[in-house]
Amino acid sequence: YYDKVDLDITNKEWAKNLSFTECNLWFFPYCDNKHYIMICVNIKAERFEVLDSLRHKDFKEYYKPMAERVVKYAINYMNTQFADKTVKWERFTWFNLEKVTQPDDKSCGMYIIRWMRHWEGKYNSALTKDWKRIDLINEERECLMLDIILDEDNLERERIMKEATKYCNKKNKRKF
Repeated sequence: YYDKVDLDITNKEWAKNLSFTECNLWFFPYCDNKHYIMICVNIKAERFEVLDSLRHKDFKEYYKPMAERVVKYAINYMNTQFADKTVKWERFTWFNLEKVTQPDDKSCGMYIIRWMRHWEGKYNSALTKDWKRIDLINEERECLMLDIILDEDNLERERIMKEATKYCNKKNKRKF
């Protein structure tokens, strides 16, 4: 997928003075056969980190070749787009997170979002606290959905709110 994606951010205002070595973590979500994994380039720790919430045992056979392609693309992109080329990629090692297992077959995307919020290059309590309970994962889904819908920059916010109100009014009328 990544060879077909245009990630040219150099003309963006926020990226004009960006040095990728100032960012410790670069996240690359990857979807394969409806399952998301996260590939993290950890500049500070000099590691390529693969975060997989299903803990596939076939990492070396299946995910590592794919992760290597994504990392190769990321390195090429970073080296061509940014002037700062001081990273010694050959020193980087591979790390596969094996401490997390999602409790169902539908929550991998939520794990990706949580990792992007809380991953610091190591396992931490924000990633473990009751995160195996489906009700808490679903609560996180609901909060994320509401954050998106209610955001003041959401151009569809008012329309969605009107539709939701109509739906709730119809549903409440049926109860009485």
